[in-house]
Amino acid sequence: MKSVETLIIGGGISGLSSAWQLNHSGREVLLWEAKKRMGGKIATHSDQGYTTEQSASMVLNFRPEVSHFLNESGLDNHKLLRTPTSRRYLVHQGILQDMPMKMAGMLFSPLWSLPGKLRLTLEPFILKGASENESVADFIRRRLGNEMLDKALSAYVSGTLASDPELADSLSVLPHLTALEQRYGSLTAGVFARKVLNRKKAAVTEGFSFHGGMSTLIDELSKPLLGKIRTSHSINNICRHGRYWLVTAQTPEGEQNCLAENLVLCTPAPLSARLLNRLNPELGSLLKAIDYASVSVVHLGYHRQQVIHPLEGTGFLTPWREKLHLNGSMWMHSLFKDRAPQDHVLLSNYMGGARKPEIATWDNNRRIDSANRELKALLGIKGDAEWTRIDVHQQALPLYHGKYALRQQKIADQLITMPGLHLNANYLGGVSIRDRIVCAQNLALEMSRRDALKQQSTLLATRQTCRA
Repeated sequence: MKSVETLIIGGGISGLSSAWQLNHSGREVLLWEAKKRMGGKIATHSDQGYTTEQSASMVLNFRPEVSHFLNESGLDNHKLLRTPTSRRYLVHQGILQDMPMKMAGMLFSPLWSLPGKLRLTLEPFILKGASENESVADFIRRRLGNEMLDKALSAYVSGTLASDPELADSLSVLPHLTALEQRYGSLTAGVFARKVLNRKKAAVTEGFSFHGGMSTLIDELSKPLLGKIRTSHSINNICRHGRYWLVTAQTPEGEQNCLAENLVLCTPAPLSARLLNRLNPELGSLLKAIDYASVSVVHLGYHRQQVIHPLEGTGFLTPWREKLHLNGSMWMHSLFKDRAPQDHVLLSNYMGGARKPEIATWDNNRRIDSANRELKALLGIKGDAEWTRIDVHQQALPLYHGKYALRQQKIADQLITMPGLHLNANYLGGVSIRDRIVCAQNLALEMSRRDALKQQSTLLATRQTCRA
């Protein structure tokens, strides 16, 4: 029977970054992954000159911790910065409109009516909210008005997070905005204060992929863990064995067991619920109740001459009120110059989520036809795509719906009763790669802190025994 200080279950970005951080801090780690390959949903595919991403297309970072991680891991040497462009679009009444990113631009944009613009200017005078369980929709309506929700924020929540703004928890989905309100009383005051107080140390937002695509992230994080990763290890059972966790997995070589002082589950909530339900029914129930959205990624390649729109920018998002099946589109050839053959364009289009859950039941031909039809109307495309690829994720993203911040606190409370067990997956702390890296760093720091407390407790007990 194997024994290890820390066993990590799940080889997606959460598990892999956790393993890298713990290994880098000097811990003995072992990682078990059920599939034959590492990376979870992250995978890069190349075909006929087109390079597509199965899920995440890039990293959008403004956290200094992530910058430090990239430097420490050597991933800085593999970064591929996106093409400098500030143009982003929203679908507005069936037409693409520039989406301004600053307040001054919003006040002159045709996206908002005069009453909507006046409502934006009132934001500094809106009283701080008292509810801890506001939805994203309620929070934005209260602070910025209906138009900002309907024409912009609903597009972000449904397009980027696949969630319903009427159900999504504002504390979990918009942590930075809700924190600004709580600290400064308004979003406007908070943004201004941060610019003044943090002028020299404010992080610059940076968008990037990697040379070779996002799979390079997985490959480079795996290299220091060679010999510490086991694939095709599907977990059957978890139980306590004294002060250890006993984990059983089915492998090509038969059943394998491992004893671990620390167990880190980086698996989707439904699987974690099944594994933990017998040990802690309340924790199992909390995890089982987390819903996931299905998302389809429809990659379409066209010859440049087929498209009338200049395609200068990152792509577009679709507000909830627009009657389209597309949640949004990323213009990958514009973001990264090596993603499509010369004189061709690559559009990666997102469908489904909480907005259109029925798309999960469509076949690929229907997905392609729908995406192609809607893009023709928006971009002035002539003819059909000359190249296609479909990636369908039935459990793409956890939905931070309902009183989700309270759910996370209840999960944390239950973990206190289970020493040595840690949960680190995208249903806790955010779904982006940036969030997963930060959560892995926090996990390593928390485990080090607990070790220090144990050492202090042991030292104190030894001193008391000596005195006696």
